Amino acid sequence: MSRVTRTAFTVLELLIVIAIIALIAALLFPLFAGARKKARETQCMNNLHQVYVAWSLYTSDYQDTAPIALDFILPYVKDRAVLVCPLDHYGGFNTDATVHAKTPISYDYKGLMFDNGPLPKPLQSIRDIREKDPNFGFLFCYLHGRLLYPGLPHPTEHAFCGKVIRVRRDGSVKVKEVPVRRLDVGPGWGKEGRCAWELLTDLPMPPDHGKEGGPEEICHGTVICTR
Repeated sequence: MSRVTRTAFTVLELLIVIAIIALIAALLFPLFAGARKKARETQCMNNLHQVYVAWSLYTSDYQDTAPIALDFILPYVKDRAVLVCPLDHYGGFNTDATVHAKTPISYDYKGLMFDNGPLPKPLQSIRDIREKDPNFGFLFCYLHGRLLYPGLPHPTEHAFCGKVIRVRRDGSVKVKEVPVRRLDVGPGWGKEGRCAWELLTDLPMPPDHGKEGGPEEICHGTVICTR
């Protein structure tokens, strides 16, 4: 009697193989997603470093006078792609800078920190940060934080929670967790935002900072999101 040789898998064996493949994929997918996210973050940090180099060249050429806006440094930028974060799907997340520069720009530049002209007293409290911390942050990307309100056609910086990539005066580019706060300013309504002190510096915030009102009063609001 000849022996019958089986050449096909049974349904049970196929199901076992499929289950194993699905399990492996489920285990590896977060690793691949995390690696992709980290790669985008690294690319953004490299972009910000290149923007800082252009900013430094401009500042040096103009006798240590920093530009008041990012469009001033465009002649020093070899490739305008460095002005755009890889997570910017909005055609230029920084709308004002994009309009003025006529080219997409993702990053937020705090030119106010370098202006020595007179300011209203509430805004002066932000600029005073530079006296406490000469190595303050002045260039930011918010797009790596968690989006609080998905579905918005063009969210603001405060719609992204937690992670911010920050460039400081010394050129260091690092990730910083900056909470989003909410301040109740009337019955049934309030405002949300980031405290500039928490964004620009790592120094402890003085208890009276923002107590005089203005944009920095948000520093005394309730933390609604940290990451």
